[in-house]
Amino acid sequence: MAVRPVDMRSARRRIPSMKLSILTLLGAYALLLSLPGQAQSQQEMNAQARKDFKKADTELNTVYKKVIALLPDEKSVDLLRKAQRAWVAFRDANAAFHADEMRGGSAAPLLFYGQQTQLTKSRLKHLQRYLKDFGDR
Repeated sequence: MAVRPVDMRSARRRIPSMKLSILTLLGAYALLLSLPGQAQSQQEMNAQARKDFKKADTELNTVYKKVIALLPDEKSVDLLRKAQRAWVAFRDANAAFHADEMRGGSAAPLLFYGQQTQLTKSRLKHLQRYLKDFGDR
């Protein structure tokens, strides 16, 4: 039985896609660990991830409205609204891209809502800082 030599060029081309797959799986595993213990089935985990996103989105909308109320004029309000619309489009597109790794699989919604939640919480912190800084003036 002869041993075939390894084609290093072919192996090197596959490394980036393997890294992406590993990172995606690690992200999905981390997300699974962050879910409450009661969610056992994939359907329950997907539902919990959606619920977590809705909660974060509600918090974000509350803070967003408070920031709007503090802005000095209509120009500032318009600029924030445009920025927020662009951010929502980015969040949703980014979440879709993130979930695409599991396209058609039962875990795709978990990745989608998990990414939406993560980005929404990040935006929430940003607006909370703005609210604190602007409110202190």
